[in-house]
Amino acid sequence: MQEENTVPGSVPETSEIPEIPGVTDVPETEEAPEEESTALTHDRELACQNCGAPLAYMEGENVITCPYCGTATMLAGYDNIVKIDGHSMLPMDVNENDAISALITWLSKGFHRSKSYVGSAKIGSVKGLMLPYWIVKSTASTSWHGKKKRTKTTGTGDNKRTQTWYEPVSGRFSEDFTWPEYAREDPGEFWGIGNIQPGKKSVFPDWGKFWLRFGGSKESSNRDMLAGQIPFDIEAVKSAGMADDLVNGQITQERAEANARGNISEHQAKKAESKADVMTDVDTTVNVNKVDLVYVPMWEMKYIMDGKEYSALVDGAQKEVLGAEYPVSKKAKITIFDIVLGIPAIVAGILGFSGDGIPAAKIAMFVLVALMLAYSLKKGLGSKN
Repeated sequence: MQEENTVPGSVPETSEIPEIPGVTDVPETEEAPEEESTALTHDRELACQNCGAPLAYMEGENVITCPYCGTATMLAGYDNIVKIDGHSMLPMDVNENDAISALITWLSKGFHRSKSYVGSAKIGSVKGLMLPYWIVKSTASTSWHGKKKRTKTTGTGDNKRTQTWYEPVSGRFSEDFTWPEYAREDPGEFWGIGNIQPGKKSVFPDWGKFWLRFGGSKESSNRDMLAGQIPFDIEAVKSAGMADDLVNGQITQERAEANARGNISEHQAKKAESKADVMTDVDTTVNVNKVDLVYVPMWEMKYIMDGKEYSALVDGAQKEVLGAEYPVSKKAKITIFDIVLGIPAIVAGILGFSGDGIPAAKIAMFVLVALMLAYSLKKGLGSKN
């Protein structure tokens, strides 16, 4: 199948000169050129292959869903219009209130977040979306070769020696995927949707100026993107009030499959790197079983906390936060600071007060304890946030 990202449109019938930002109007004394404009228009139209209704779409959109009967059509070339049979959706079981509830619950749980923060959070905007994904059902088999660092200590005293060498290691592993490839060119047009692929960072803590940054972030898991899959139902989309948010795709099935193969291989290579100190070779074979066009309901949300705006993405099929930004609580920062300074303070205390003691160790202990107390007081000891 030949793959093209745009489909040529007809030449505009009007000879009017379009308005161009930054260019003044043409004086009335000047006549507009008589030759027809060859500029491509943005609004296109073709007929649905199933019901015959007109399908309006934008230049560059190659995967079009009929708003009348729900039939999906793929434009794979100038005269190559294909009806997509594997067309489904995930059920829209989470309404706007459920989405807000899921976010509030998520914000109140976890070491890095604080339940009392929720009281000051203000929901800015909530937007329901029906987004097109190519779900590539596949199995990836990976073989790898590398070297593991080994050390061995022999002898005692002056004869003590440590030997270091690298031992060859290898292995194989496989993993099943329902890999999601967003069917649009720009994953940044809606917050977070480019981060639901396995292994991509999906949770982003805001540490402010705090430099001891431990934990809080999270990567997307290899979740079953076809769980709960149902045939596409345009009437259900309309009933959920998301018909106006039904987004057409731009990437064809062939290109989505190629992208998925590359991304899966990259994911497997990253996973293999953790198995050896030096990786010499990674080879991944991706066997694709099926590629479906699946519409995934999501809620894009903006909320304000401590005067700063954050974003979140809630699954519209399950009451689950797929990705979010959030401020790390003061309590978490104080705890991390005290732990990092507390461990050396304890060691210094043991060295300073055991036996004859080491004066410098005693001083170090008191300095560390003083820093811990000063930081706790500054940030608000006992702060609920």
